[in-house]
Amino acid sequence: MQTQFGAGFRAIVALLLAAVATSIAGDSAAQSNSAAAPASHSTARAPDPFAVSLGIDLPVALTAGLLGGGLQLLREELIDDRCAPHCDGTRVNALDGITRGHYSAAAANTGNALVVANVSLPLLVGAFDVGYGGARWREYGEDVLIVGQSLAVTVALQQLVAFAAQRPRPYTYNAGLDPALLRSANSYLSFYSGHTANAFAAASSYGYLFSVRHPNSRYRGAVWALGYGLAGLQGYLRVAAGYHYLTDVLVGAAAGTSVGLLLPWLHQLTPANAGRPPQAGFTLLPWADSGALGVQLSAWN
Repeated sequence: MQTQFGAGFRAIVALLLAAVATSIAGDSAAQSNSAAAPASHSTARAPDPFAVSLGIDLPVALTAGLLGGGLQLLREELIDDRCAPHCDGTRVNALDGITRGHYSAAAANTGNALVVANVSLPLLVGAFDVGYGGARWREYGEDVLIVGQSLAVTVALQQLVAFAAQRPRPYTYNAGLDPALLRSANSYLSFYSGHTANAFAAASSYGYLFSVRHPNSRYRGAVWALGYGLAGLQGYLRVAAGYHYLTDVLVGAAAGTSVGLLLPWLHQLTPANAGRPPQAGFTLLPWADSGALGVQLSAWN
């Protein structure tokens, strides 16, 4: 599972680097076009409904991502109660008990591969929007940065909760599996589903961005449906794999959706602040007390 997390973290870093590159390229192109075009022939463009600041947003995203990555690096020391193969089944509620003991390597591998589609969807749809929908590369860079920031914050929150809960995964109740798998630190990070949370965060953040940028587009419904369809499939595969209970996936979907909608909203300009940096923002502060881990999230607009 360490490899899976590493791939996800690299995907977030790649998104952020792509955002920086396209934002810089967009600024250069805009300045060049502005200098070359006579004022009398300038074409009016709709104002950008979002604003980002690389000096603020990039460090926030990297800090959140590093927080999640740091917890993973320390997981062997942080996971202290490894009950398998003698975990107490009475701790699992009736709804989740349906999948207790289930394991499917095929479903797990399919879900891991689907992560690429979940994260790549905003990149591909955004690039298509630039090529055929009239969007600008600067807007593409802003969208990638906001989506990457949403993913990074989602990773940090999920990791904090998972390490605090240390819930055994469904397959830890299957005594017939490899003892090394049952005793691994990753086997006690069931609540809540990070794969599902990240998928819904990516779908929600880009769906929000696309809908605001193209309020009259006939493709808005398709963007939301495709994003949430892939995210829902990811959640199903995590349950089918025996890596998560239904409640893990439901909470992951809710958490990812919440962060995915919050971050674009914080970057959205209103008529009152159009033309200047947004006054919205948030702080993400981790805390630890008597062996417990937590995070304080404050947002304003």
